[in-house]
Amino acid sequence: MPPTPTPTPPESLPAELATVAAQLGLRDITVLRHSGKAVVCTAGLAGRPVVVKVLLAAGEPWLARLRHEIRIYRAFAREPPPVRVPALIHTDGRRVLVLERLDARPLGTDRYPGRGLTVAQIEPGLTAVRRLAAWHPLSSGFGPAWDYPGRVSRYHAAGYLTDADRDAARRLLARCDHRPQIGHGDPLSSNLLLTADGGCALVDWEHAGPFLPGFDLAMLHTLLGARTPAIRARIDQIVAGTRIEEPFTLNLVLVLARELRIHHELPASPLRTERLALLGSAWATARDRLQGAAQS
Repeated sequence: MPPTPTPTPPESLPAELATVAAQLGLRDITVLRHSGKAVVCTAGLAGRPVVVKVLLAAGEPWLARLRHEIRIYRAFAREPPPVRVPALIHTDGRRVLVLERLDARPLGTDRYPGRGLTVAQIEPGLTAVRRLAAWHPLSSGFGPAWDYPGRVSRYHAAGYLTDADRDAARRLLARCDHRPQIGHGDPLSSNLLLTADGGCALVDWEHAGPFLPGFDLAMLHTLLGARTPAIRARIDQIVAGTRIEEPFTLNLVLVLARELRIHHELPASPLRTERLALLGSAWATARDRLQGAAQS
């Protein structure tokens, strides 16, 4: 089990978390993240280590996102996936989620890891997302994740896709008759937990659902491969071997467009400048890839 930080003083807990703690009997609470929208903490519950997420925001988008994640964990409880995930321990179905705390450590903590990762380090994560993509659950807990035509139109209207980009993306989308695959949807390095047996567990499932093939690979290509060409080469090898070049390329372009939007909306800072430079280089390559795939 990873070392537990010093527990947060009771008087420093958000009121919503303090109420949940009293109701459930949580002990030794340590706040890990407090975004203003939700609070995530570790705690003890009936002698076992758990992770607790409590929604603070009252807006419908935030409620919908946590309800979606709760549905995913309930689906996993009925039909376990082929990857390691935390067990669902308790939920009120709306604002509170209590999960098993896994004996594992995150691959990283940053959206774009500052230290260069190796192919060997990310291979367990690649294996996990590929196993997930090959899974065809019977459960109905996985609703649509991305509106692909809507994303293409929205990123074009915002200026991230040119007319030629939009037309090429639409041609690829029309040709993508692949069966959707279950994707994690947000495989950040912090959501890839490396286990002692050399495997990888996946956490934070609020963006999970059916995607065109290669979505998680496109995310890893963008985020973890930003500073390591060998990682991108390894993912490209997987894409070629599984013959999903067209849907992967569409996913890659839309993921990069979203990352550009996110970072253009951030306040000016050295970090923003650095990441936009990384994204600019990847974007130029992805646009060439999009046009080539659409014309083939």
